[in-house]
Amino acid sequence: MPHYPQGVIQDPYQRRLTTDENRQGIRVIQVWLWATPSRKIIQRLMSQVSFMITCSLRGLFLPQPDVIFIENQPIFTGLAGWIISRIKRRPYLINVSDYWPEYLLAVGVLQEQSRLYNIFKTLVNRTQRDASAIVALLPGLMDSIQARIGAIENGHVIMNAVDLERFRPDIDTLQFRKKYGLEGKKLLTFVGTLGNHIDLDTMLDVAAYFEDRDDVLTVFIGTGIHREILHERGQDLHQTRWIGWIDHSEMPSAWAASYLTFWAVHENELNKISFQSKLYEAMASGVPPIVSVEGIISDLLDQHQLGITVSFGDKAALINAIEHVLNNPSVRDQMSRNARAYAIANFSPEQVADQYEAVLTDLAQSIARNTRGSTTQ
Repeated sequence: MPHYPQGVIQDPYQRRLTTDENRQGIRVIQVWLWATPSRKIIQRLMSQVSFMITCSLRGLFLPQPDVIFIENQPIFTGLAGWIISRIKRRPYLINVSDYWPEYLLAVGVLQEQSRLYNIFKTLVNRTQRDASAIVALLPGLMDSIQARIGAIENGHVIMNAVDLERFRPDIDTLQFRKKYGLEGKKLLTFVGTLGNHIDLDTMLDVAAYFEDRDDVLTVFIGTGIHREILHERGQDLHQTRWIGWIDHSEMPSAWAASYLTFWAVHENELNKISFQSKLYEAMASGVPPIVSVEGIISDLLDQHQLGITVSFGDKAALINAIEHVLNNPSVRDQMSRNARAYAIANFSPEQVADQYEAVLTDLAQSIARNTRGSTTQ
């Protein structure tokens, strides 16, 4: 049931064990889970295990599929798909969009020698080894998977996509600005989840620096495990707004209203090779990102002049970069045009959908060939 990222099941899905809906001709089934807003790993694991159980049970009563598509994260989602595939005796494609379980080490949740981490690693390796095909979001992700489980025979790297019609620079944002009291300002925004990877202290220090500029408003859109920190420190910042999580229908307006977007992440190897998903919508909307990060994001933004990156934790450089763009509209306009053009050229939904469909079709045809072969014999 819908519950992320607040950790509370949303209306009208509360107190329901399962739902069965038709969305644009697609049958969508959702199941109950024990949702929790807690940051404690035990409670979050209990929530994920509860979903694994209800998903597996409901999946057993579905018609026989041609092929199963599994999202790899969190780990128990993958296990639910693995269970269903074993009982239904059908191949599955596993889609890997994040470094898991490596992420647990990078953010300090677990240690490499811990028993829990090694259990997670074993389970992830099992679901990935048994997959008939693996799709990774980035080349570095595919390398990471192969380092754990060996060479992958049917592996594919497919970048993500963004709806280029919904997310674009020319959206009318007047109603959105009025609703949240954001009129007449250049919006310096953070849009996303306040997770462990985010260096919120650095970001709030940046927001404090721009308190003296009447033409700039720093806006945090989203929530997550660090929301208490944002709430406490944000009370002393009068040129900073936190409007929490907004409806999906408002996201294009939030991006189009943004003059710049910024964020900082903690220094670790995963953040050097991760491609944060907010970049897709930011670039499609022509919003230049100013980011404290190193690695593939830095290489991309710098090479194509889509935004500006500075070193991990370099608060002064982050402030200077933002101030430079604020004071030079022509620089911002050029980066905005570059970002939109790059998104059009590289993040087309049709192109990405075709690649996924080709992999799924191949798996479905392979099971059909094997079935015909067994019948002939």
